Amino acid sequence: MLLERRVPRLAIADRCTFDGRFLQVEGKLYTYRIHLGSGSILMPPNDRYLCIVPKSTVTDGNGTPQTGYLPFEGDRMLAVILSKAMLLAKDTEITDPTILSQL
Repeated sequence: MLLERRVPRLAIADRCTFDGRFLQVEGKLYTYRIHLGSGSILMPPNDRYLCIVPKSTVTDGNGTPQTGYLPFEGDRMLAVILSKAMLLAKDTEITDPTILSQL
């Protein structure tokens, strides 16, 4: 699997493990489980759903849409999963109020 080859190369590799259909990410607040098929995130207790929606467009400082913004080559779901993993591995640094209200 492509994801299993990518994760060991990441700076957060020591916080990631694969558990069946999930990439498990050890944050400081929680251990998160990212579903490999859907990118959905589950967290304790009782596998609560954590909603993190990737931006559909990225703009420069002037509001001009940028292309090629995905940090990983491959399909879109790979980029979504890896982006979420990197965010959640540093969960104490999250500043988005929508995400923080769910933690």
